[in-house]
Amino acid sequence: MTALTSEVEVTGSGVVVDAVPAMFPGLTWAGDELLASYSTVPDGWPGGTVGVVRSADGGQSWSPPHTVAEPADGLDAVLNAVGLTTLRDGTVLLPYNGVRWTPGEGVGGRVISLHLLRSADGGRSWTGGAPIDLGFHGPCVYGRLIELPGGRLLWPVWGQRSVAERWRSALLESADGGHEWSVGPTIGYDPDARLAGAYATPAEGGLGADGNPDVARAADPDFRPHSPIDGFTETTVVPTGDGRLLAVLRQQGVGGDDTMQLFRSESADDGATWTTPELIGFAGMSPLLHRAADGTILLATRRFAPEGGPTPPGVEVRVSRDAGGSWSAPLPLHDPHGYQHTAEYQCGYPAMADLADGSVLTVFYSYAPGRGRFLAWNTLRLGGTR
Repeated sequence: MTALTSEVEVTGSGVVVDAVPAMFPGLTWAGDELLASYSTVPDGWPGGTVGVVRSADGGQSWSPPHTVAEPADGLDAVLNAVGLTTLRDGTVLLPYNGVRWTPGEGVGGRVISLHLLRSADGGRSWTGGAPIDLGFHGPCVYGRLIELPGGRLLWPVWGQRSVAERWRSALLESADGGHEWSVGPTIGYDPDARLAGAYATPAEGGLGADGNPDVARAADPDFRPHSPIDGFTETTVVPTGDGRLLAVLRQQGVGGDDTMQLFRSESADDGATWTTPELIGFAGMSPLLHRAADGTILLATRRFAPEGGPTPPGVEVRVSRDAGGSWSAPLPLHDPHGYQHTAEYQCGYPAMADLADGSVLTVFYSYAPGRGRFLAWNTLRLGGTR
């Protein structure tokens, strides 16, 4: 199986986690093994846990799932998204959120708490997990943490800084290896963001008539939850190799947009300040930036594919050879079972890691009819033939 563009090709595919509902993966090297994290529910639906699996053969096979975070008293769920990170000293950090639902207030009424697990033995045991209260009203985790050359850590989050505002994309900062954190700069914020139209009213939002989450409906193939808060959301950050940081931002209703156009921003001072976000030129969700060993930057996204539209759902990858200034045509990733997705939220949330042969392993979630969401992998080889 080989799918080609002039820049990248898919050379293999398989399953990471098929035994339980699994989505929103993170992926990192922990010593000489690959470690992947996942959530068992979407968007904090009740009962969600966080687990990990490991691979000793470059992602070809994976261990049985192991749960590492469960809802504590007062929480309805925990979930993570993409942020699994290994520091230069070998410490593995796993960010996650706790979620408590406010009765009758739907997705917009979720109360979000911030948590961080750490492992000193490659993800075999974990410490931490206590709530981190920084005065940030709803800090949703997303994206790999960045360790700067001097050791300072940047942790991308998004959400409401205060209860009455729209969502913003921001950074948390740590100067001691992730033990203590403070709220850093904002990357993107639009106080007037507002999504209107059909996309704001999904056919299957997963809620009952009383406004409370219906756990059974989260497995529906057309499930697509929606929050009416709007603004900049999931943000991925990567060093470009020339002293800059590049961010790609998902958004909902920024500037009145209703087509999920992605935005980009840059920092030339180690994340202290950021350029005003600007349109990147194409739409997408759950963006993931990855700088490969040869300096190529990849951008993987869930495709924007609204119900009833002409665009088929899927996950796709673009390549930049000029540090994010321009991008190749998209390459679709492959479901390992050959399934053709029929709804947008049946797939997404890619994560990447370099392999020893120069290829890039990409893990994302996909959908199996009658079973639900699972984690899949594709291997990508850069510089595909024309």
